[in-house]
Amino acid sequence: MRPIILLLLSLIVGVAYAQQTPTEQWRPAFHFSPAQNWTNDPNGLVFLDGEWHIFYQHNPFENKWGHMSWGHAVSKDLVKWEHLPVAIPEDSVWIFSGSVVVDKNNTSGFGANSMIAIYTADYHGKKENQHLAYSTDKGRTWTKYKKNPLIAAPLPDGKVMKDFRDPNVFWHEPSKQWIMTLALPTEFKIHIYGSKNLLNWNFLSEFGKQGDITKIWECPALIELPVEGKATSQWVLFISASNPHPDFVGMQYFVGNFDGKTFTNTNKPDTKLYVDYGKDFYAAIPFNNTPRKLLLGWMASWQYTDALPTFPWKGQMSIPREISLKAMPEGIRLVQKPADEILKAKNWRGIVQMEEMGIEEDNGMMWHNQSSAYMIDVEFELSGASEVGVKVFRNQSTNQETLIGYQRDTEQLYVNRINSGKIISANFPSMDAIPMKTARGTVRMQIFVDKSSVEVFGNDGEATITSLVFPEGGKSDWQLFSRNGRAKVTKLKVWEWQE
Repeated sequence: MRPIILLLLSLIVGVAYAQQTPTEQWRPAFHFSPAQNWTNDPNGLVFLDGEWHIFYQHNPFENKWGHMSWGHAVSKDLVKWEHLPVAIPEDSVWIFSGSVVVDKNNTSGFGANSMIAIYTADYHGKKENQHLAYSTDKGRTWTKYKKNPLIAAPLPDGKVMKDFRDPNVFWHEPSKQWIMTLALPTEFKIHIYGSKNLLNWNFLSEFGKQGDITKIWECPALIELPVEGKATSQWVLFISASNPHPDFVGMQYFVGNFDGKTFTNTNKPDTKLYVDYGKDFYAAIPFNNTPRKLLLGWMASWQYTDALPTFPWKGQMSIPREISLKAMPEGIRLVQKPADEILKAKNWRGIVQMEEMGIEEDNGMMWHNQSSAYMIDVEFELSGASEVGVKVFRNQSTNQETLIGYQRDTEQLYVNRINSGKIISANFPSMDAIPMKTARGTVRMQIFVDKSSVEVFGNDGEATITSLVFPEGGKSDWQLFSRNGRAKVTKLKVWEWQE
């Protein structure tokens, strides 16, 4: 009966699609988006034999959440993506988030260099166990392990735990074992497991109830990162869903040590560290099987995903971010920078390059772009101004604009999307800000504008803000500005994306 049901569903969906209007004006140019239908969390990010793989939460049938399966795409350069067939489809369970590793030494017995996916099998909201699938052809076809589940939900107080998900796996060389982190969302805990063969897992330790516990914990990822300028490294534990903005989800992180069994937070337990101060960066995990430290996240918010106006797809990913740590006056903190592949993509065409230019109020340089996808790298010297920045997605006839700026008095980098275009929900208009110090009176902003989003990296990745916007009217002008005084643009470079 199931094939008949799926056929009927496909026919119904096909009729519904024919009645909707595509919104390609908002299709990102250099961010990943599925060809069609729903996507959320990135899963199984991995590099193998010259290919970057994105697996992702996907509904193969509709442009809304449901029928959770793993979509799949590959890339040679992290810019151009080839869409492949659904990798792991739903069956009697939904295929929730997880990770992929390359089993170089055939510890599992499925073959040297086989790709092993470990993911959460959700029993339609009743319980969640951890399952395995494997591929011996570089991810093109997958076989579900006959002895699933690998790890069944624990039984606290004699009851099966309903929420127990998002396994993230990596090889830990010092202890010669695979390590898995798993979230107990409503318990605000992360469980750590170890395995020699990816099949038999032993509980090692528990970390939890520190940092921000105002929202559930999910999508954990543990990774060792270098400390910039030092011959040392520390471990970072990423966790969704905490956000500095009340009522919104995001990500937090902990800095500490990992000895092959236990993760120890080196900050005070109540220290709250956030990955991104926008409202549209979630469920990010690192790429496996590469010495590079790359992070990729889902660019949306659960607060208004149903209202996202894009068709025939819904959901996109951030650009890949090179991550490291840096010693700051307040302690060791995360630094995120755009991956080199994005910065050096052949599609960029330089359109502006200048230095030492004064700006005052709204009299700064204005540019009428040919493209709605562009990159701005600008350094301001505040001089007498209280505020400096860039207006993007400008449309003077409709009074639309998205402001990216820095305020001297509050020492904050911000993105203001109050008048950015289409308002998709009551809580969508907002001004989101992150603390950031000036560097000897100057601030640097790397701004990535891509059809329906802005990603901002402040002071070489010390501060990040990620925001969706949906400009209307087809205009994509940008303009420099200052407030309450004259400022200087010490450096400015702008590139347009050419399809």
